[in-house]
Amino acid sequence: MSWIHVDYNIEYWVEIPMESDWGETPWRSEKAWGRSAATALREYRGLPDSKKEAKNLAKALVAHRQALTESNLAREYYLHFSDPEARPLPVHLWYGPADGPREDALRKHARVESSDAMLPPQSVEFSNESFGRGLKTRTHVVLDDETVAMNLWYAFRNDEYGVDLIVSSSSGDIGRLADAEPRLDEFVQGIWILGDNVDLLAEAGEESPVSE
Repeated sequence: MSWIHVDYNIEYWVEIPMESDWGETPWRSEKAWGRSAATALREYRGLPDSKKEAKNLAKALVAHRQALTESNLAREYYLHFSDPEARPLPVHLWYGPADGPREDALRKHARVESSDAMLPPQSVEFSNESFGRGLKTRTHVVLDDETVAMNLWYAFRNDEYGVDLIVSSSSGDIGRLADAEPRLDEFVQGIWILGDNVDLLAEAGEESPVSE
């Protein structure tokens, strides 16, 4: 058995709560989470105290949470904010039992041979300390409205626990995703797989890569 932990920079990332019962969370409701996350993000970025802007951001966070969790496309979701007052970039994180030969699975999960790509996918090796060598692929696809979107796919396998991991993000604003790509790389490198009996704090120690 295993579980996933992500070390991320709190100045740029917001984790979406997946619990359906808010009594199991530090917040009493979805709106309370939205207000808390909005206030924290603005404070982390050193933005002026503005009730109006914090309220607007909280509403946006709640709307994104509802849309993402209802999509059922991943097991975890995160939002990347290059600017708390701009639209965030959703990131999907899926993991599950390893399936099939390693190399075939990595190529499949990273969309190395994507049939809907308008250009040949650009795929490179990409390493994560916890999962080891994986693949990263950049693709461009034509949407139903004939606009072009850029996709980033990351795929890994941890043989010790028999777990496959997929991380993806997509945007019709190609420049925005391209600008965020270095932080996505950093985010993916901060994903760790641990056994159920691992004490995360003890495992991290003083040299933990936890973001400040």
